[in-house]
Amino acid sequence: MKTANCPTCGAQVTFRTTASIMAVCEYCRSTLIRRGADVENIGKMAELLEDASLVQIGTEGKYRGMHFAVIGRIQLQYPDGIWNEWHLLFDNQRSGWLSDANGDYTVTFLSKVPEPVPALADLKAGMEVTLNGEPFTVTDIENGKCIAGAGELLFKVGAGYDAPSADLRSARNFASIDYSEEIPLLFLGASVDFADLHFANLRDASQAGVGKIKLNAIQCPSCAATIELHAPGILRVTCGSCHSLIDNDNENVKILRKFAAQQLIDPFIPLGTEGKFKGVPYRVIGFLRRTGKSEGVLFSWDEYLLHNPAEGFRWLTEYDGHWNFARPTNSAPAKSTTMNGQRALLYGGQMYRHYEEDEAKVSYVAGEFYWRVSTDETVTVNDYIAPPYVLSEEKSGNEITWTVGEYTEPEVVKNAFAITRPMPERNGLAPNQPWPHEAAYQLVWRSFRYVTLIAFVVQLISVAMADNRTVYSTALNFPAGNSEAVTTPVFEVTGRTGNLHIINKTNLDNNWLYLDMELVARDTGQVYAVRREVSYYSGYDDGNWSEGSTSDDAAIANVPPGHYLLSVDAESAPAPARGVSTQLQIRRNVSNWHNFITIEILLLLFPVSYWLRRYSFEARRWSGSEYPQGSTGEKVLSMLKDDSDD
Repeated sequence: MKTANCPTCGAQVTFRTTASIMAVCEYCRSTLIRRGADVENIGKMAELLEDASLVQIGTEGKYRGMHFAVIGRIQLQYPDGIWNEWHLLFDNQRSGWLSDANGDYTVTFLSKVPEPVPALADLKAGMEVTLNGEPFTVTDIENGKCIAGAGELLFKVGAGYDAPSADLRSARNFASIDYSEEIPLLFLGASVDFADLHFANLRDASQAGVGKIKLNAIQCPSCAATIELHAPGILRVTCGSCHSLIDNDNENVKILRKFAAQQLIDPFIPLGTEGKFKGVPYRVIGFLRRTGKSEGVLFSWDEYLLHNPAEGFRWLTEYDGHWNFARPTNSAPAKSTTMNGQRALLYGGQMYRHYEEDEAKVSYVAGEFYWRVSTDETVTVNDYIAPPYVLSEEKSGNEITWTVGEYTEPEVVKNAFAITRPMPERNGLAPNQPWPHEAAYQLVWRSFRYVTLIAFVVQLISVAMADNRTVYSTALNFPAGNSEAVTTPVFEVTGRTGNLHIINKTNLDNNWLYLDMELVARDTGQVYAVRREVSYYSGYDDGNWSEGSTSDDAAIANVPPGHYLLSVDAESAPAPARGVSTQLQIRRNVSNWHNFITIEILLLLFPVSYWLRRYSFEARRWSGSEYPQGSTGEKVLSMLKDDSDD
């Protein structure tokens, strides 16, 4: 740590790391360059623009268990907005950077790569670049300029300093290439959520973000009405009085467009409304209406921009009464394909299947936005779904962004914003709308599996306990046509009550045999009647064929032990057909699977009925996509796979 006195005001300036060569005096904004043991004042640093960031110099936090302090700041501007690069000093004296772009946070470190990085002119949004053996997707290419700096920095910066850069994302990591140097600099790290950094000593939220406190105001150049800005760093706003679209650029206000009275739209959720999602308070600060075209038919949907000082910006969208709560992704989805070759993305361990592609144009705008939104602004949108989630990919110029939306029930939106009027009526199915009976469907399948397991165990026990022993066996001969009944000698059946199987193995060949059998209990006189027909035919007709069987197995259940005899009255084809012989066996306690199979068929009726309803729901969902045919069959296979995985 080194301290020096500011040559301009005499205030003490501290260099907490030997790597810092520049510091900005927090009292007089003088820019000080360290030259050995001395410091040199090279002039005044430009003032920082007010923004919504809660981070400030002196903020502390943790990244992957390592403590850091924020010791410097660079504020940069690109045509559509501003962002901050915060200089971090870790306890081990390692320097890092925290990028804060409207609530999107990334932590990176200066890195070396064995291969040269691609030239800026060769990059395009969406292309893949390999860095350190890892595939990255180019998500943003900007020709930014430095607005100002503060605190300790590793290099000299000043207002107007060009900072062309490219951002890249992979499934796990984040990369930024700084092209401001002759040899581009590569910074590698990861996207993080605000809560993951365990911040301390942040700015007061009332000074930096959404709240009822008036943060800033501009005067409408068209009607002179005062317009309050609720989030610092806002670049565009509409006048609530005359509805002019105004650019708030360094306070040089100019009218961009005035909407005609017939174009005015009253947002269903009024601007300025406060609500809470999943315990986080948000304020509605902007409203967009976007228009697309599908099969020549125009359609539109509404998007509400929400803001929270810590969480940043979120979106609440509504189309035909269907709502989604969306946030930017913190990593790039990986490209994939489904079983039938349909486009897909992998994100968060889940596959999102391509649903449709549209050109989305902004047709109406009201409120405040963190980029220079304008009517007629057009982006290409690709939606990928994994209900209840939708992953939306937006491409515009040199930028590609992904947001993940979660289907939100209208009642949730109504309660979140204390809406008193009726919610918009839902029409049709939303692409990512979950089936309302999904929980019951999963419960039915789980119950089926549990009952099947129990039945299978019982069946195995039954099979293990079956002795399957022969209690009587003989050979019987029957002449062609009708024959006299044959009665067996008395035979004994011992053991516990169980089944008896009467098995006939015949010599049938292109013939049939009808058996009228009676099992008689000699001790009680009870009669068990069994009537069976056995037939077997074969031949050649463009190939060998056969039908029927030469054997038959007739089961009699719950036969108690005792002495029995069997009477067999047989009938076969009349002469000149030859007679039939059979090898008769009577077996005790034969194991069988008939009851188990019957139970399974009955049990399957419940999950299958649910499955058919679910299938119908999915067919209706995909009927509005680009894949109304192929995706249905794939959905059947997908559902079967899902069921087996649950």
